[in-house]
Amino acid sequence: MKQKKRVWWSFNLWEANVFEQYLEEMAVQGWFLESVGGSVMKFHRAEPAKRRYAALLVPESSSLTGAESWKAEQFRKQCQEAGWNFECSGTFWQIFYTTDDTVERTGDMTEEKQFLIQKSLSWTWSVKLCYPVLIVLEAWAVYRYLQNPGKLFSDSMLLLLNLLMVGIFVSWTVSYVRIFRWVHKTTSAFKNGKPFPKMDLKRKVNFKKHIIVFDGMLILGVLALAFSSSMSAFVGFMISSVLIVAISFFIRNWIRNNGSGDNRDDWIGYLVGIAVVCMIAIPLCNAATSHFLREEEPDADKKQTIFASCQNDEFKVNGSGTPVSVTIYTSPIQWIIRKTSECYPKDMSDLWDQTKQKLPAEMESLSNGMEVAWYRYIFRKDETNPDPESNASVNKEEPALDEVILKDKSHLIILDFGGGTDLADLKEAVAAFEERNHGS
Repeated sequence: MKQKKRVWWSFNLWEANVFEQYLEEMAVQGWFLESVGGSVMKFHRAEPAKRRYAALLVPESSSLTGAESWKAEQFRKQCQEAGWNFECSGTFWQIFYTTDDTVERTGDMTEEKQFLIQKSLSWTWSVKLCYPVLIVLEAWAVYRYLQNPGKLFSDSMLLLLNLLMVGIFVSWTVSYVRIFRWVHKTTSAFKNGKPFPKMDLKRKVNFKKHIIVFDGMLILGVLALAFSSSMSAFVGFMISSVLIVAISFFIRNWIRNNGSGDNRDDWIGYLVGIAVVCMIAIPLCNAATSHFLREEEPDADKKQTIFASCQNDEFKVNGSGTPVSVTIYTSPIQWIIRKTSECYPKDMSDLWDQTKQKLPAEMESLSNGMEVAWYRYIFRKDETNPDPESNASVNKEEPALDEVILKDKSHLIILDFGGGTDLADLKEAVAAFEERNHGS
């Protein structure tokens, strides 16, 4: 029979009462906690027993203090003198148990005192202020990217960045709401002298399992997008992620052993240390990855994912010498094409006057849902000079640019004719677009 097992999740600092319920249930099944970390708990098997547990936090502790600090040792002595048996400890947690129903919590063990400690460590000013600001910024950034989904969904690295931002946004929002609700409900009970609200164990465990599934899907999505961009990007992303985690643990352990003991100074040293080491290590790592995993230079003018593709090009039309800038979006998802088309015509009203050109009757209704739009940008007239002759060349309505937009359900083509175009070139572009669609 298996004698040890790991549970790949843990409890937050403000979930002490549900943590205690969980440990009591596990003890009845014959599993006893051996160690607890930020994301994993280790259990060993023994004879089932009925126990009362106390999952406690050391006053004024932090992740830089560690489980074996002087304060943690003094706290353990106080709890043992009160009749509680020490079982194990983690970065924050000190786990005690008793089989005597008459033993009570005293001093810093009481629910009231522990609530204040949990609140001081969980509901800090950085959480109160930074979380809402960062959540809004993340949401705004994702919203801005979604305004032009053609660019977003065709660029694997941009899509990777947005996937990470969405994951962070969801995680921070859920965490903030949960902490806020816990603080509000428990503070109300504390002030009114009522029993502290107990969390539902089954509901909490199911929620944590769902969070693990969500995190797993997010990680797989990030890895898939990194891999789809290039092997070099994939390897660089993986090595950089591992480096950041390894550097964080290394700096934390060094400060635990060599820090000043002052919480503020240790945190400043921790953050500065991580920033400095990452600034040196990660660029060196990426440079080495690029050197050993050389690839052919990608086509910088074309980006593509399974969701969409975007291609930019410049060429001459019909040998007339008119430069034409071409942007082509292709996607099997109609929403991407429809939403991207809302970005056109371009807003260049600060530079030029814009007018919509009238199309020939045969272009107003095309087959297969194709649509055509023709916009002209005119050099703005200088109305400050009263002499009309001196402004004769400027007052001529010479187009600075003609923008032709061709669209159907799966394609969006933007043609920018420098210096303008004429009806013949417009018809040729539409004919080429129709031929392209029939060919596909």
